[in-house]
Amino acid sequence: MKKIIGLVLWLLAFLIPFRFAILDTDEVVVESGRADNTIGLISFVAMITLLFIGYWLVDSSAKTPSAEGHGH
Repeated sequence: MKKIIGLVLWLLAFLIPFRFAILDTDEVVVESGRADNTIGLISFVAMITLLFIGYWLVDSSAKTPSAEGHGH
């Protein structure tokens, strides 16, 4: 179940529009002449957060063999 949730979070992370964050920097200039890229910052932070949470869920769902049966 964790793996499916993690994969859905990865899908959501890549569906977030990054037009304002990366490509169209001319459209974020406000009337005073300075750039206000709050939307780009929020979308970037949301993408990074969703990627790391998704990775944590997928990684924690993997079953690792126990070290007790090795005999070393």
